[in-house]
Amino acid sequence: MTIEFKKITTTGIHFESTLGNVTFLGEAVKNTRTLVKCSGTMQGSVTHLCDRCGEEFELSMNEKVEVFASEGLYNDIEGEELLNVIEFFDDSIDINSILQSEIEAFKSDYHYCGQCENLKGE
Repeated sequence: MTIEFKKITTTGIHFESTLGNVTFLGEAVKNTRTLVKCSGTMQGSVTHLCDRCGEEFELSMNEKVEVFASEGLYNDIEGEELLNVIEFFDDSIDINSILQSEIEAFKSDYHYCGQCENLKGE
């Protein structure tokens, strides 16, 4: 799913995207002339390898997501709070690529299967 930057207003536009068994739904709201805040929830499950035993299991997720989409190159302002910004260069926001990026970021943490979760701390 793509949304053109020019169609996003300060009142926002709803979006919903699905990748595999994960759905990302939320709102895109124009923050500045070239910056859009995309916030919502990522829900579903992905296949993942246990970080302890290496067995494959279904990893459930129900995560709040807040990222900013920049129309073109983003230049941060000194002293400004660091933002999670993804730059787009084709006049539109690719919600699927945001979802893919957020799934990979979630999977990069340590996750244990049910059996190893019980052994945590040993």
